[in-house]
Amino acid sequence: MSAKLKRQALQLLAEQPLSLRELAEKMDLKEKRAYRVLKSLFGKGQIASFRDRDNERRYRAAETES
Repeated sequence: MSAKLKRQALQLLAEQPLSLRELAEKMDLKEKRAYRVLKSLFGKGQIASFRDRDNERRYRAAETES
């Protein structure tokens, strides 16, 4: 998994929560590849997921402890 893709995804998710489809579009990736990036970041605790009011899963950068 490319560190560049992970950094790009984290930067986008820090700006605003995004769905898998939205993230894939912004990164110009297929959803399957974007999912793998999200899965890797989620496994490391770098992102969190939640359901929006339309019950769509969205992802955001995880809160960091200072």
